[in-house]
Amino acid sequence: MPIPLSRRQVLRDAGRALASGALAAGCVGAAANSGESGAAGAAGEEADGTGQGEPVAAQAGARDFTHRDQAIASTWGFGQAANAVAWKKLVAGVDHPLDAVEAGVRVTEADASIQSVGYGGNPNALGVVQLDAAIMRGDTLDCGSVAALEEILHPVSVARLVMEKSRHVLLAGAGAQLFALEHGFATQDLLTVKAREAWQRWLASNLERPALEDDHDTIGMIVKDGSRFAMAVTTSGAAYKLPGRVGDSPIVGAGGYCDDEAGGCVATGTGEEVIRNCGSFAVVDAMRRGAHPAQATAEVVARIERRMAAGGRKHFIGMVAMDRHGRVGGASTNAAFPYALTDESGTSLVQVTP
Repeated sequence: MPIPLSRRQVLRDAGRALASGALAAGCVGAAANSGESGAAGAAGEEADGTGQGEPVAAQAGARDFTHRDQAIASTWGFGQAANAVAWKKLVAGVDHPLDAVEAGVRVTEADASIQSVGYGGNPNALGVVQLDAAIMRGDTLDCGSVAALEEILHPVSVARLVMEKSRHVLLAGAGAQLFALEHGFATQDLLTVKAREAWQRWLASNLERPALEDDHDTIGMIVKDGSRFAMAVTTSGAAYKLPGRVGDSPIVGAGGYCDDEAGGCVATGTGEEVIRNCGSFAVVDAMRRGAHPAQATAEVVARIERRMAAGGRKHFIGMVAMDRHGRVGGASTNAAFPYALTDESGTSLVQVTP
């Protein structure tokens, strides 16, 4: 009679089999090594000349009264390099801010040093990197996204093609990869040596979950060009997640949303909680009713906290928003986080505290 296996046993055995097989072949590490230096170099070249900026402390709910015709806001400190590329493209003139937002987050996707996005991102429980991304324009509300996409360096660009070259909004898994291949994308190994070694340590630790606060650093970006908005979100998701897990990033209205009539919002943190509350849509809808971005994000984050508490949960959530006037604000739950803000005066790193 077969002995039933727990999900934990299945994941551990499958993961270790994959690990030993790849090590025996001796090819994955070499591929990751050769690709790592190349991808990081490309990202560095794109971001050349960026200023890091000094962090500017900001309390959740603090009001920014600056009206901006052109502006970019993105999550986390690594958003500064992404903003630099997006800003350069924006001020040079674009058909739509989609061009700037896509170019910006592609920098983060290609940066092997960032273990929560794209190349070098943390894999799932089986050691496979699965990527989620979404992109949206605020005039027509056209949007596209991909989920659980494997072996494609720039999921945000695939998401844009889903929006522009298909009648769908979201493609997932093997279907998303097939769509990418049909449109000229090449596959490559996205698991770097650093990420692989971290995953192997996790396998050896009886599959204990890492702290959620440490593995959800999504890059989300909002770009304003006059009255036009675009947003993009891209991530490798929760470290060592169940295969096929999809977070908030590719769910339009959860991880990101924009509407020219109101503004845009992006989220970072535990995606399940953002999905439960339709987080980014709720923020944009509050701005539509006249709320300042700082007020709108604070209200939605507080709502998420109340619902988490009711369910006995406590996770990190961070949100950044920009309204149609170009005012920016953010809020977070139980931990501080920075967002990068770029306008004609330069780039600053704004620290949001609970």
